[in-house]
Formats: sequence, structure tokens, C-alpha cells
Amino acid sequence: MTSAFLNNSDLLVFATEMERDAVCADGIVTGIGILSTAINLSKVFQKKTYKRAIQIGIAGAYRSGGLCIGDVVEVESDCMAEFLPWEPHTFFATGSLGLKRVKGATVLNCTKTEEMGNARGKDFQIETMEGAAFFAVCKEYGVQAVQVRAISNFAALYDKSGWEIEKALKNLSATLLN
Repeated sequence: MTSAFLNNSDLLVFATEMERDAVCADGIVTGIGILSTAINLSKVFQKKTYKRAIQIGIAGAYRSGGLCIGDVVEVESDCMAEFLPWEPHTFFATGSLGLKRVKGATVLNCTKTEEMGNARGKDFQIETMEGAAFFAVCKEYGVQAVQVRAISNFAALYDKSGWEIEKALKNLSATLLN
């Protein structure tokens, strides 16, 4: 990626190699989920100082959020949905790329029913499995945090055969290169 918005003090962060390879050859792969992201990103920040980290990947959208498959969005806030109300902390982006901004829910498991998707969709527009952990670690290390996601599916009735991952990754790459 040779985009004008990147500089030498930026770190690109991806959950999977598939996401990284679709966008660029640079960046770290932390793995899927809250724990993997927190542990592996912390290790990176302990070894080197970065001014800004940009988490890039795919996400599911809640139908009530007004998003379409393939939309590329910037997450302005994220929380761990399954931990509420016991862990009501919301983490906020500390940087911006100027994309459409949404509220994210980091989940332990993808939404599996329309009912659950509709309930979560009252408070959030998208769900990821790493976003809140990414924001929390960046905050802890004083690193500016930006999260960019492309919508690959609607969060309900867990059936990966209906996901449009290729379309989402293509749009994500095109958006970031422009």
C-alpha cells in the first residue's frame, strides 16, 4: 500500500492473513478475537513505538444500521457487547481517515439469529471480533487508533456461504488506495 495517508510511524493491523494480503503486503496479523489481538498487539508495542495504528478488516453489519454489503466504514467507538452491563467501557477512535463513521460491537461469537442481530442493532451498526481490544491496547500504549472495516455480511443467521468476503476486501483495498 502506497497511500498518502501512511507514514513511517504507522502500523497496519489485520486479524487474518487473508485481510492483509487483499490490502497490502505490510502490517502485522494479530489473529482473530479479543485475546489474540490484545496479546499480539501488546507484544508489538513493547518492541517498537508507533504514532498511529490502523486496524483494517471485514465486519458484519446489523440490518437496522443502514449499511450495504461492500460498504467501507470507519469505527468511531467500540465496546465488548457480551460483557455489558458488567463491563460498560466503550473505547473510542483517536484518529480519523474521513470515512463514514459507525459504532461497533466486539463480540465473542458472530451473531447467530435474526433476533440477536435486531437486538444488537439497536445500539450498534457493525460487529467485529477484535475492535474493542485494538482500541484498548492502543489507548494503553498511547498510540492513535483508527479502525476501518468493509461489510462482508449481515450479522444474523450465521451462514458463511452467504458472506461476500471478496467484494468487501476488493472495496476495502480500493478505498484505502484512494
